[in-house]
Amino acid sequence: MNSPHIVNLAIEYLDECVAKHESATLVGMHWYIDSREKTLPLLEELNEALKQRPTVLVQRGPKGVVFESTGTERSLTHEDMKLADRQYRKEFAAALKRLGP
Repeated sequence: MNSPHIVNLAIEYLDECVAKHESATLVGMHWYIDSREKTLPLLEELNEALKQRPTVLVQRGPKGVVFESTGTERSLTHEDMKLADRQYRKEFAAALKRLGP
């Protein structure tokens, strides 16, 4: 079941990145949403957010998904989510380790 609040957070992340002229990534979106709601987004929630921002496209690269004004796709896949989740968990574990015992 989609959470409108999570969809809004995803849109907020995309809008903030555009306003700051920063690169928006799928892993970054995971960080943004998890840090605020202590949950990871569902594929359907992120695809709904992308529908509401038609100028944001999905660009797949060796480092994962980047949201750009140029790209090849308008939606994410289960594989995109699996790869981003794996990378997010690695980064989260490393950040937690840096905090100490």
